Amino acid sequence: MKCSRATGSIFSDLPRAVFILAVSIATTNCDVSHGNENPEGIALNGLTFERKEIADHSGDVKLAGDVDGDGQLDFVLGGLPEDPLSWWHGPDLRKTTIATPRTEFTTDGVLADVDSDGDLDIVTADGSDGVNVIWFENPRPNGDPADGQKWKRHELGAAGGWGKDIKAADFDGDGRLDIVVRAPGEVMIFFQNEPIAWVGVAFPSFNLGEEGMAIGDIDSDGNTDLVLCGVWAHNPGGAAARDAPRWQSHPVGPFNPAFKALVIDIDQDGRVDILSSSSEHTADVAWFRAENGPSGRWARHVIQPAVAGAHTLQAADMDRDGDIDVVVGQMHQTEERALAVHYNRDGRGTRWTRQIIDDTGLHNGVVADLDSDDDFDIYGANWAGHPPLRVWINRLNPPAPIHRLDRWVYHRITNAHVRSFGLAFADMDGDGRTDIVSGPFWYRQPPLPWQKGWEQIRLGEGLDAVQALDLDGDGRAEATAQRNRGKTLQFHWLKIVDAAAHKFEEHVIGEVAAATHDLGSQGHVFAQIVEGGLPELAVSSGGGVFYFTIPDDPTAPWPRTRICAEASDEGIAFTDLDGDGLIDLVASTGEAKEVAWWRNPGDGSKDWQRRDIGKVPEMVYPDRVAAADLDGDGYPDIVVTEENGAADGARASWWRGPATGSFNWERHEITSRGSINSLSVADMDGDGRLDLVMAEHRGALRMSVWRNVGGGNFIEQLIGEGFESHLGARAVDLDGDGDLDIVSIGWDAPGAIHAWRNDAVEQMPSAPEAGQLRR
Repeated sequence: MKCSRATGSIFSDLPRAVFILAVSIATTNCDVSHGNENPEGIALNGLTFERKEIADHSGDVKLAGDVDGDGQLDFVLGGLPEDPLSWWHGPDLRKTTIATPRTEFTTDGVLADVDSDGDLDIVTADGSDGVNVIWFENPRPNGDPADGQKWKRHELGAAGGWGKDIKAADFDGDGRLDIVVRAPGEVMIFFQNEPIAWVGVAFPSFNLGEEGMAIGDIDSDGNTDLVLCGVWAHNPGGAAARDAPRWQSHPVGPFNPAFKALVIDIDQDGRVDILSSSSEHTADVAWFRAENGPSGRWARHVIQPAVAGAHTLQAADMDRDGDIDVVVGQMHQTEERALAVHYNRDGRGTRWTRQIIDDTGLHNGVVADLDSDDDFDIYGANWAGHPPLRVWINRLNPPAPIHRLDRWVYHRITNAHVRSFGLAFADMDGDGRTDIVSGPFWYRQPPLPWQKGWEQIRLGEGLDAVQALDLDGDGRAEATAQRNRGKTLQFHWLKIVDAAAHKFEEHVIGEVAAATHDLGSQGHVFAQIVEGGLPELAVSSGGGVFYFTIPDDPTAPWPRTRICAEASDEGIAFTDLDGDGLIDLVASTGEAKEVAWWRNPGDGSKDWQRRDIGKVPEMVYPDRVAAADLDGDGYPDIVVTEENGAADGARASWWRGPATGSFNWERHEITSRGSINSLSVADMDGDGRLDLVMAEHRGALRMSVWRNVGGGNFIEQLIGEGFESHLGARAVDLDGDGDLDIVSIGWDAPGAIHAWRNDAVEQMPSAPEAGQLRR
């Protein structure tokens, strides 16, 4: 059913005339790919898909993303002049035409926040001569993206005669998105100086083949690398990324000259793999795993042999069994024209089952949760001039509740922040809304969540607010802050005396030895160290870890107790490790590269007894620390992330806590990537298991939730990319809707406070809190 104008929603009340392609486990169009042990060819994980033809359009640019910021995925399509660049509002398919090409919008494009204003812009290429790489500026937040004339066209530069395989990443680590384009004979990276000022750098010397390119952090050093024809190119990072000869290529294995590729962790070992197919010719669908590091040998694993024209290559957990499946679509001019899902049977990429879901052909298809029902669907069309535009809706719909983490909306709280080590959340003015406290400011939440207009209110000069708590029981939180005094680090608390005038009175808590950084300590938390009363303020410093006890009169100096002298001034955590009902300290020893815990004696004495957890000699500097029961065995586990890792990247590891809490700590590596200076532990999806929120200070600047799938195993859910986080990635219900959002601050780009609204989990059930486990 073709239609020139669609009305209503494509995702509910599908008409009976819609072609429904249901594949059961006994159908004969399911087979088993290379290396499987199922000679009968029966699909073990058959899914049902409903296909609908939604518009009489086609085009090579096919994208899906939240264009207008309403929390629903929209479609972007563009091709020949008769199919101009347009976006369709989801789910009612209201069409907005943006631009007509001079020649043709090419394969492919990307939705990315090019100008860092919090909305998605469109980057693509026009096949005409001269300047052909362009981006269209989303008119939000000051204009309506449904007005196509509001989308402003900007030029990046020229990339050969036909730019395609377009990707976006911050290649040089300056906080701005850059654009890489594949053209005949060369790869071109357009480095952004400003959204309207770009510098094109050509990379002509690599083995390119005919078409194809992918990006990803192959060597986990925090820089985004390139995958080209049978090789990957190492990004030297920083200013050196703009010097083409500094990029060094390393062999991966045989690729077809015309290929599609993805960088993704197929076998769930915490390190990325490379997935490939042939986009124009016939070749195996295969994935490559680095056996001895990315500069060494790559082992090739075949998913399906000899597939023609596999121009759609996507990866997602299609059957929601916790591992990565592969979606392959052949173009319409191939003999088979199959759109198929390859199920990862063992979760490690060594056994696969293939299910053909349609035979209409598909070019450059997209996989996303189009109907917001917690499973992945497919969207696309055949190449330009071959309509219609289609969706395939996955009707998995399992009866059990779905715990998803795939719908986030980015918001920028401010562009006027400053460098700080503190980030806290509390109701500062008693209006019932959660405010943000960081650095010398607190930010008042507006009456409607996620509006712009968070009022920035200054706390005091030279202050870095690190925590907030209602100390005097008046229903309004007070900020606690640090101030560098040269050889000492002084702590203060600030009480509002005139809410309307934003006036505070400042009281000195006490001081500790100065930290290694001029700004102050990077470890501070309120924790119930002494039983009864208000929690204590614990801080790390140049002289070890101390805690301050809140007196009956908080305006008086707070008694100080030293917990230990050898812990670093980085992250600290508290939990009950020995089951005596008292929470103990967990920290690292910095340059000594050790992770240890100190037992709370329970009598208020100083210098607690130390017990070792493990050594981390390969870490440049252990940074963030968290304590929580990750594997569900009733005993606390420990998480440590690394700052500014070596050539093989910064590591994140967790140690399984033994019953005794004192020996036989078993270490497990989670991932390795750019400097991981941000860590939170929380149940992000409401399934009762504690997940990890981690983000990068350097490199690709990814914000990710590492979903706990049980037993201490984690699967990454990418939330955002290109936004720096330093002591950020904090999980908090900012809007009071019952689920956890994410807020972050940066260091290299300190002006922004980033927030991601969680639109996936509507209501969070109660779950154990990280660091407060009791047995």
